[in-house]
Amino acid sequence: MSAAQPEITADVVAAVLKALTGEMAIASQSCGALDDALGRILEATPVEGRMAVMQELHTVDMLAQRVTAMADFSNKLSQSLAQSGTLDVQAALSTITLGEVADRMRASIETKAV
Repeated sequence: MSAAQPEITADVVAAVLKALTGEMAIASQSCGALDDALGRILEATPVEGRMAVMQELHTVDMLAQRVTAMADFSNKLSQSLAQSGTLDVQAALSTITLGEVADRMRASIETKAV
């Protein structure tokens, strides 16, 4: 038997976004730990294999940046919803410092909003 679904209110959506933000922050911390581990592996890797490890370090760094961007975005949405009862998507998009992520998000949101 499933639990009754709560009424979807601005407070519920804000709480969901806040929980999502928290989980993405944990994921970002995990990316940092993985980055540190790869750095230690890089130090122990013979010179001829270091480029491959460096490429993986770059991949982890980009992943961490994307997760952080999404955490910042969802956090800003949560804040705007809690403060005004509306989703200020443009303000949330402005928190994304990775241009390519912001552009993809903006394009996807604008396509769905039309």
